[in-house]
Amino acid sequence: MMKTLKAPLFALVAALTVSIANAGDYLTNFEAGKKKAAAENKNLLVKFTGSDWCPPCIKLNKDVFAKKSFQTGIEKDFVVVVLDFPEKKKLPEDAAAANKKVAKKYKINSYPTVMLMDSKGKVFKSMSGYNGGGAKAYLAGIQSSLKAKSFQ
Repeated sequence: MMKTLKAPLFALVAALTVSIANAGDYLTNFEAGKKKAAAENKNLLVKFTGSDWCPPCIKLNKDVFAKKSFQTGIEKDFVVVVLDFPEKKKLPEDAAAANKKVAKKYKINSYPTVMLMDSKGKVFKSMSGYNGGGAKAYLAGIQSSLKAKSFQ
């Protein structure tokens, strides 16, 4: 009896673990994000961050991007891509080079910068810095920008 219960129970736990792990998993490759956004008919939210040295970046991540309410709210309309520019930890060379190329293309000169784009990478809103307010307010601002979508 115990053996027959183990397999279904294990499958259920594995499925729950996968769904929990996928909630809020953000992509780290811009091109992959564009492809996924196009395939899912969504927009892109691209966050340029200095995860280990930039105090506003760390606060934005803790207060907003790490919150389940933000993760579930944002994934309805956006594919999220996080491009990191750390100082202490080392990214793989190809990832660091790809991130620099995207930052150069979009003329990123401050962190954090969050850009809302269509699936082709055309920007309709750019926001720099983070002054607090939490996940609910940040998500409301993004949703408002989506409704008023006009390309810059």
